[in-house]
Amino acid sequence: MLRNYLKREILILFNQFLLVAFLCGMSYGGALLPGANALHFTLLTALFWNAYSIVDRNARGNAVLSQFAALMVLFSWHFLLGLFDAHQAVWALSVFLLPFCFFQLVNFAQAFLFQGSAYRGKKAFLAALRLLCLACAIAFFLDSRTFFLLYYAQLSFSLIGCIFLSAAHRKRIWFVLRSQKKQLLSSALFVLLPFSGYAALFFKQESRVEQLGLYLIAILAFVSIYRIFFRAVPREENIAVPGRRTAAVFFLLCILSLSLAAWIARLPVLTVFLVVHLIVLWILLYRLILCFDASRSQGSIPPQKKPSDFYEGVLTSIRREEALRQDFSNYLHDEILQDLLSMKNLIRKASQPDVGRLLEETLQKLMVSIRSQMQFYHPAFSNALTFRENLQAALDSIQRESGTVLSLDCADTVFLIEPYAMPVCRIAKELVQNALKHAHASQVIVKLQQENDEVFLQVKDDGIGLFASTDDLRAHRGLASVREQVGLLQGSISIRAVPKKGTNISITIPMKGEESYAHFIGR
Repeated sequence: MLRNYLKREILILFNQFLLVAFLCGMSYGGALLPGANALHFTLLTALFWNAYSIVDRNARGNAVLSQFAALMVLFSWHFLLGLFDAHQAVWALSVFLLPFCFFQLVNFAQAFLFQGSAYRGKKAFLAALRLLCLACAIAFFLDSRTFFLLYYAQLSFSLIGCIFLSAAHRKRIWFVLRSQKKQLLSSALFVLLPFSGYAALFFKQESRVEQLGLYLIAILAFVSIYRIFFRAVPREENIAVPGRRTAAVFFLLCILSLSLAAWIARLPVLTVFLVVHLIVLWILLYRLILCFDASRSQGSIPPQKKPSDFYEGVLTSIRREEALRQDFSNYLHDEILQDLLSMKNLIRKASQPDVGRLLEETLQKLMVSIRSQMQFYHPAFSNALTFRENLQAALDSIQRESGTVLSLDCADTVFLIEPYAMPVCRIAKELVQNALKHAHASQVIVKLQQENDEVFLQVKDDGIGLFASTDDLRAHRGLASVREQVGLLQGSISIRAVPKKGTNISITIPMKGEESYAHFIGR
């Protein structure tokens, strides 16, 4: 993880070096920019710095955060190159970046909404977008008319694809918008108020307000997503590290003071921002040196941040850890140790064919048990599969081992955001295994629905009734674990067990989306 983190830090340092080199080249070539572009350069500097900040905070290497940083860098370069439209080569490079910007925009938008998980048609949709983007890049060097035709085809295909995706997954999109409305509204006020004030102040000076609409849309989107991602991330443990707001205010004051000094000294706009980005380059280089020193002394990235309520967080962590240890200890004693003792006694008679066959069967049983328990503690979730497909795969593995008929009633459009997918899958598996082991069911039906802000899980079997089993203690232990998990998710559970007619367990869990992206980027 540390090696990948250092690679990302090197990449942003290289990008900043290219930026400084480009500004030096434009300045050396005699490029002049009017003072009206000062705001453009200020916004571009903020966009680049935010992209670097995201890379710095993305210690776990979250793929969607990396896409977000890449998107900000691409748009920043496109806007920057567009300011030098008097230079034909620079303007052409700005146009060349258009299909890449749009591809990265659509790619990030779908990854953001689905939190990196799969959905029906994802591979085909993204593959078609990649082909169109590649075709645009090739056509750019062949014919400008073909390039723009392919670019408009890319825009049209992306728009149609996004409309179909929005219609098919409108519940998910509406859920994200509804759960993140506070962040969206606060971001809109944060961005729109200064822009409105600037536009009202300079509305008669066309050169100062032209193209601000594109900046407004981009910055509004970036600020909103930035706040959604990092709304619940606590501060650093080290009190010497300033908070985000303090750092942002300090950075803004530095830019304003430098701009004021440049205005008084009548320095060119390009010179001012060349100096600013040269300072940023040295800051990034210094930060990279600190990372290398930390890697040599500690061998890992500094510890993650603590919860805001440290005491309660520690108690919760201790309780969960003790419960996990108790559960694992019971499993080792009841399932593993007894079989190992039996095998130890049988080894003395291993020369007999029947004993050898028994040893082989016991070893096979142990392997299946250990594999099943590993899946229970941490189910294998594939990002290439939808939630329904992942749950179906987990039930299929249980069915292969038990021979019992397991059926799943779950729509393809059901979505579970972070951090609900893994616990719900674990609860469903635990209930199914309880029905097989203790109720001796021959058929189990798992039904999962998601409506509005609630998840409904029902597990129904045709067994002898869960509490009619002679192994009630272990059955209660499994249900106690399920009750605890449901309680942690602030859900409710209802159990109806009828002797010789089966058991019906219904669980309702409220799905709260306010903290989902904080869980997503921190997993």
